[in-house]
Amino acid sequence: RNDLFAGDTQSMLTALASSCSIAPTPPRTLPPITGNACALGYDFGTSGVRCAIVDASGEIVANPPGYSWGVAGERAQEASDWEEALFSQLAALPADARARVSRIAVSGTSGSMLLVDGDGAPAASRGSPRMYDFSVSKQAVGDSGEAALALLRRCTPEGHPVRSATSALAKLLAYHFESPLAGSERLAHQADYVASRLTGGAIASDWHNALKLGFDVRALHYPEWLTGGEIGEIARGRLPRVVRPGEPIGPVSDKLVAKYGLASGCLVVGGTTDSIAAFLAAGADSVGDAVTSLGSTVAIKLLSDVPADDASTGVYSHRLGDRWLVGGASNAGCAVLREQGFSGDELARLSEEIDPLAQPPCTDYYPLSSLVVGERFPRPDENAVGVLEPVPESRAAFLHCILHGIAKVETEGYEALAALGASELRRVLTSGGGSQNAQWTVMRQALLGVPTSRAANIDAAYGAALLAARGAG
Repeated sequence: RNDLFAGDTQSMLTALASSCSIAPTPPRTLPPITGNACALGYDFGTSGVRCAIVDASGEIVANPPGYSWGVAGERAQEASDWEEALFSQLAALPADARARVSRIAVSGTSGSMLLVDGDGAPAASRGSPRMYDFSVSKQAVGDSGEAALALLRRCTPEGHPVRSATSALAKLLAYHFESPLAGSERLAHQADYVASRLTGGAIASDWHNALKLGFDVRALHYPEWLTGGEIGEIARGRLPRVVRPGEPIGPVSDKLVAKYGLASGCLVVGGTTDSIAAFLAAGADSVGDAVTSLGSTVAIKLLSDVPADDASTGVYSHRLGDRWLVGGASNAGCAVLREQGFSGDELARLSEEIDPLAQPPCTDYYPLSSLVVGERFPRPDENAVGVLEPVPESRAAFLHCILHGIAKVETEGYEALAALGASELRRVLTSGGGSQNAQWTVMRQALLGVPTSRAANIDAAYGAALLAARGAG
């Protein structure tokens, strides 16, 4: 089945042609850490904050219990919450481990942002940060969100990620249409702001967080449509400096170095998003390595030599040094298992009854949640609905059909990336609840045609620590 993932000649030529406009990756200024030095990674995720310290070999030195937002705090956070979590986690680390920390990186939820004033403090009149799932079309004040989206439709490339109602740029523009931006107001992503609390310096971002702000990861600068024209009149001077993930932002302030006993000269380096940090944690480090997340929905990411993008299906590429992390996300996934009443115990018991190499009774299931209308990837159809019938008499057979249906979505997803010219799939590591199902892993491997296994580590804090230690971004 590997030939399914090679892509046709025309798509590869298209990808190679587009790569001609890719700016060379700037040389790294920081080598990997060596000797007794350690790196600290933070992950500011949807449910809370975790941190981890790794040594030069990548082994975990310290990994304290996480800081939870609580159910109410997942979508309603204050910048002060981020600071409390940052420093409480730092204080929870053993003193001897802190003393070895020479670099720190922060990952945050993609699209979460706030406005800061000239000294880097949250803009007092702007309220709470706008989190990753804040939609300007549904939650912005008055018609400010629609005004922002209309401007983006007029002035940005068709299908660009900034056109999303949850993009950082849409949120910035909505703030402006709500009330014109003050002279000192600047945008900061969640990871940018947290990093600035460590340095005490100006806001800086990274290639990964800045993608949905409009940063051109191929040319490695903000595009003209963002710095000029109608959008530029609003955004100019309000966008953060952008560094390569893993490269220096600035030193931790002398005050914090002394207070927490960090290594002298400890640096804060460019961070990343939580999903990319989790990819790095999984150990996917060679071209052709991929990570599938089997949660409520299916998301895939593939490490590729060339970028692959398709606005119609929401496929876009993050830059990882000279390589590319190509990804897509389906609305289909494991949410249907809960909807069909499968408990954890029943899933485990019935999975044991399934022959993973046998065809299920029904092979045409498309496992969209009943709460969802529409699919974007890998089969774009705004009117798509789930197909979970006919229903076999046996619950084990029904489960077999559903798991096979989700596995087909995954397989079609990687086939779609190949058709866009991405590198050939060679290995799949798995995260999410579905990664624990051994029979399903065998089934998926048979469909994918490449080695498929559970990722050894999916902790995004660990991935952020590896980024700081190795400069892998």
